[in-house]
Amino acid sequence: MNSKPQLGNTQTKESPLKKVSNQKPVPTSHSDIIAQSEVLKPHDNAYLEHDLVVRFGSPKQPIYVMDDISISKEGDDPSKDKKYTTPLLLPIVDGSLQQIQTSILSFNQTVCIYPDNGIAKGFAYFGEMVKDQPVIITHHLEPFFKVASTGYAVVLVLLPNVSKPFTYDALSGYDLKQVEFVVNQLSKAGYTALYMPTRPEHIKADGYVQLEQNTAVRLLNQYTQVGNMPDLACTDDTGEAKAFLDEAIHLLKPIDVLPKGHLAKPFKMDNNACVHILDSGLYLIKETTDADGETKQTKTFISSPVTILGEARNKCNDHWKRVVQFRDKDNYMHTLLIPYEHIMGEAQDALRIIANHGLMPPRQVSKKNVFMNYIQDYPIEKRFRCVVKTGWYDDAYVTAHKTYGNTEGEDLLFSNDRNDPYSTQGTFAGWQQLSQLIEPHALAVLSFSCAFAGQLVAPLHIESGGFHIYGSSTDGKSTITKASCSIWGSPKTVSKSWRTTDNALEAEAEIRNDNFLNLDELRQAVPKAVSDIIYMLSGGDGKARANRSGKNKEVKTFNLTYCSTGEVMLEEHLRRGGLELDAGLLIRFAQLPSDAGHDYGVFETINYGTRPQDVANRINELASRHYGHAGVKWLTYLTQDKDSIMERAKGLLEGFIKQYSPKTTNGQTSRVLRRFALVAVAGELATQADITGWQRGRAFDAVGQCFNTWLNSFGDGSNLEETKILEHFKAFIESHGSSRFESLIVIRHADGEVVRPRIHNQVGYYDPDEKTYLVSSTLFKKEMCLGINEANAKKVLKKNGWIDCDNGRYDKRVGRSKLPSGERPAMLHFNERVIQNSEI
Repeated sequence: MNSKPQLGNTQTKESPLKKVSNQKPVPTSHSDIIAQSEVLKPHDNAYLEHDLVVRFGSPKQPIYVMDDISISKEGDDPSKDKKYTTPLLLPIVDGSLQQIQTSILSFNQTVCIYPDNGIAKGFAYFGEMVKDQPVIITHHLEPFFKVASTGYAVVLVLLPNVSKPFTYDALSGYDLKQVEFVVNQLSKAGYTALYMPTRPEHIKADGYVQLEQNTAVRLLNQYTQVGNMPDLACTDDTGEAKAFLDEAIHLLKPIDVLPKGHLAKPFKMDNNACVHILDSGLYLIKETTDADGETKQTKTFISSPVTILGEARNKCNDHWKRVVQFRDKDNYMHTLLIPYEHIMGEAQDALRIIANHGLMPPRQVSKKNVFMNYIQDYPIEKRFRCVVKTGWYDDAYVTAHKTYGNTEGEDLLFSNDRNDPYSTQGTFAGWQQLSQLIEPHALAVLSFSCAFAGQLVAPLHIESGGFHIYGSSTDGKSTITKASCSIWGSPKTVSKSWRTTDNALEAEAEIRNDNFLNLDELRQAVPKAVSDIIYMLSGGDGKARANRSGKNKEVKTFNLTYCSTGEVMLEEHLRRGGLELDAGLLIRFAQLPSDAGHDYGVFETINYGTRPQDVANRINELASRHYGHAGVKWLTYLTQDKDSIMERAKGLLEGFIKQYSPKTTNGQTSRVLRRFALVAVAGELATQADITGWQRGRAFDAVGQCFNTWLNSFGDGSNLEETKILEHFKAFIESHGSSRFESLIVIRHADGEVVRPRIHNQVGYYDPDEKTYLVSSTLFKKEMCLGINEANAKKVLKKNGWIDCDNGRYDKRVGRSKLPSGERPAMLHFNERVIQNSEI
């Protein structure tokens, strides 16, 4: 804007503008506004002190300002007028640079477009607009001013929030439509060099990709610069900003404009033949010359359309593949990686892969040869890097179908035969209804937060781990954990059953690397497998295996968080399989009762309907209808600026740990506290990212409540294994003291015969005089030590005075005439008084 723009037609209707000061008449048209404005030049004090210049930097161009003004909408109460203090005026022009509107801007106010007080029908600009020279497209005042200061011609798309504080958020669909409108205006007017700086985490987002595909604008990756990534903020050096624009424009590869209906450049073959890749299929077009010298073309259909995107290899530069893309008969897009080794010879393996994914290769030999020559020899313009598991790769996050964030110039492709469990359905707004429905329930908030936490495990250097929610059936525990799976996809697909093997679950864990796993109904699992699975999931390593040549295969690794549910606690389930309880399992597998203490199962209030079942049914309904959208938004948020987000996460993590660490007394409880903290941070960040819809701080409160519940159940953890052993024996005696122990009180019939009660599955005897349970060493080991190491159990029982024994032994002989048989064997003597008085 080197001079006042040319003015178009003016409006004569009553103006909604009201002067706060009455020095000049109220303007009635956009021409009046500019005519009554004051022009400030870059060296003027008023220019340098203007609020928008102070906040967003100097564009080094003259600007228009006016006195304070208030703006009303027709029919509105005057008290609702919006006041604009010394507003900046930017003329809005069309493609021919004729002024058609005026924008009125003050800091942190929604832009006012006059006339129409709504959508801009054009754009603002600074600099000299030359049709074959670069024009930079911006959509906020701060980069608009910064680019203007470099000398480049720059256009501003007048989105509603252009004068509010600058953020790094991706543009919404509505905003992108406005950008597209302006780009098309400029393109139609003959401007051929249009560029829009775009942050690396947005440049591959669908909306931005479509903008570049459907319009004349080229996206400039803001990562393309030696040194730090430019934000085009007021604090950036102007010289560096110009250098970035120069370099980014220079590095852009030219786009070849294909004829209408062509999907890619033709593939030249021998004998003047070409394969044309059309939207209707692959065609072999061959030119021949007849006897009269006339050139004729023959067009032969080869197959449905297939495009070659490039070639790919793994991180070791092995296992090279062709990357092909096509749509099946259901119009579903497939991107396949076909190994070069499958293309050799008859290429039957390659053809089989393509056919299995819904495109039938030609059967006629000549056509099949053309098809495979095209697949194998089409010129490669792009290379990809293959990855075999999802998750973080530096600042990029890879899923089966999409890569989020910056890949530093090299696209990553997921290559794994396993089915992707993630999908989307319904709407994000519908999912937020579910998220807000579970907000009052602490266990549900923990489950949902846990589903967000997998992406934070590796960046925050916290070990993988999980939670087990146990309790009676129909209490809602499976409802909330399965509903948490809706963050990533359909709960039926994302949630898995405990009824599996460790080998099968290892593969599931790899496909969920840096993500979340839910396992339902512990009772269905083989007890031996449970122990192995918990250690595998928490350790993040699969089994070591050998290949056919005897060499070790690469061990599968993964980071994740997981939830589990079941009617039984872990130790009870292991005992049923005759397994010892390893105290380390309880550190990796924090157990929480499903009873929230309000007689509603996991629910703490009835916030839908009149019964807990109504809440559960509504949760199931919403989770089955709306899923996958929250996960997409979460990954987009995390990859916008991974470093700064992880720094914020570390601060939140330290805050949670500091709040609850006084309650922990040792390394065991501190380890589990870090896992609770991780989950709390994930829930809080997802809330700050406007994903959950919860009140800020709710995730911290709910997860903290769950941590207190766990800690109260776990105890101080000073000797976890010893406590669990004592709990085991106390529970055994309380459960079977009157049913499996024969009382030594002698009862006789009238004729003097001793009455001997029948005791099924007897373990020992009970001496009511001595308050002692007597058990033989054999039955102690066989019946009482299920899941417990016998030798260790004896040491713990003796140490705590639970058994009376002779010096140097764990047993002692029974007193004379005590047993019905009259024998005096050595037996373990459990002291009932000590057991009853213990705090276990």
